Amino acid sequence: MFDEPQRLRDSRDLYRLLDHYARLAAGDPEAWHDRLMELQGVQSKDLVRLHGELLAHDWIEQNTGILPVLKIGTVPGCYRVTAAGHRALRQLEEERAAA
Repeated sequence: MFDEPQRLRDSRDLYRLLDHYARLAAGDPEAWHDRLMELQGVQSKDLVRLHGELLAHDWIEQNTGILPVLKIGTVPGCYRVTAAGHRALRQLEEERAAA
């Protein structure tokens, strides 16, 4: 079986992407946030894969219904961190603090 927390520990880029959405959620956990279109040091095709992995682990959820205003080159209001995503980040931070 796939060890989800281990995957988050092992992939700095996956962690950075999830952390990005979690930081956006700090003000309003119910708000939908724009898709991050660039992540330093990550190619576009890999960023697509990372988003897919976050969705597969249920660490973020996707809004495919109601989008605010469409703009070329953006995907507005489409992601937010789930409770499982917050738990995964918290668990990793606790492990790092204990080490």
